[in-house]
Amino acid sequence: MRIKRYIFFSLLLMVALGGFVYSQIDRVYTFEIFGVPVTLPVAIWIVIPMAIMFLASFFHMSYYSFINFMVLKRYKKDYETLIKSFAQAILREPKTHQYKTTEAKNLGRVSDKSHIIPQDFKIDITDNRLKKPLEYLKDITNGIYVEIEGFTLSPKNPILVQNYENRLKNEPTFSGVILKNCSEYPNELCQKALEVYIGFSDMSKIKEYAKIFDFETLLKLIAYYKDQEAQLHYQDILYILQESQMKMCEKNYLRLAKACKEVLAPDERLKLFEHLKDKDERSEGAYVYTLLDLEMIDKAKEYLETTNEEELLNYKAYLELKDCGKNYPLEMFAQ
Repeated sequence: MRIKRYIFFSLLLMVALGGFVYSQIDRVYTFEIFGVPVTLPVAIWIVIPMAIMFLASFFHMSYYSFINFMVLKRYKKDYETLIKSFAQAILREPKTHQYKTTEAKNLGRVSDKSHIIPQDFKIDITDNRLKKPLEYLKDITNGIYVEIEGFTLSPKNPILVQNYENRLKNEPTFSGVILKNCSEYPNELCQKALEVYIGFSDMSKIKEYAKIFDFETLLKLIAYYKDQEAQLHYQDILYILQESQMKMCEKNYLRLAKACKEVLAPDERLKLFEHLKDKDERSEGAYVYTLLDLEMIDKAKEYLETTNEEELLNYKAYLELKDCGKNYPLEMFAQ
């Protein structure tokens, strides 16, 4: 707009000055240019230097206007990129971007590698590109499941994981979707999905995800069957242990033995730990505990006689006290 005004007033000045001179001096003047005589009115000769100056200044101004336009365009493009970078940082999905200006690079190198965690969500902002991810984050933090649009979050993104956890609370069947793609998600989310799945699926379907189980989830499966007053089969537990390839310790075997007391029939408890004993010597304590809990004293003594003197001393002490007529709770020795 300023260049247009400059052109208009420059032309107006040249016309006015040329017209004034022509009205005062109605004569012509001949001037040789490279040996060629050129005859023009005096008024034209007066205007020609002004026209040359106008053209020179016009091209000078146009050049720098173009330079400023390109610089401004780079700043605007960097601003758009920074908005994207900040939005991704809010959703904990930072990515590396390319910036044109030094100022944007200084900010972008930080935001591209950062997570932005608002102290509160009372932020007065009008740009929807930042307002939208802040609203997503607010709802997800408050336990609400939202459909995230316009952003692609990786399966292990903490915001996406929390959003899926929110969905599991209101839509249990979504657990099946997570379990089918469990290799993509964090183990913690898979375990929560499995816990939800246990609540509405039968054992045949639960066993399809036996490889996903960890020990705590197995205990929750057993506890669920206990609460439902349903009976498990030892083959189900054994299958899950084998498929998941759990790294079991003596303490966990004992916890398993105690958990199975009210969900497995006595003969199934015995079959389970007889099998485990043959596969892993760390389950020997749980096996002896099961024998003693089932009042199979003679069989427990017989087995303990095959062990080294320093092994399973707690159960040996329990039996010695029992032989002396002192009956203490088995749980005191099963720690």
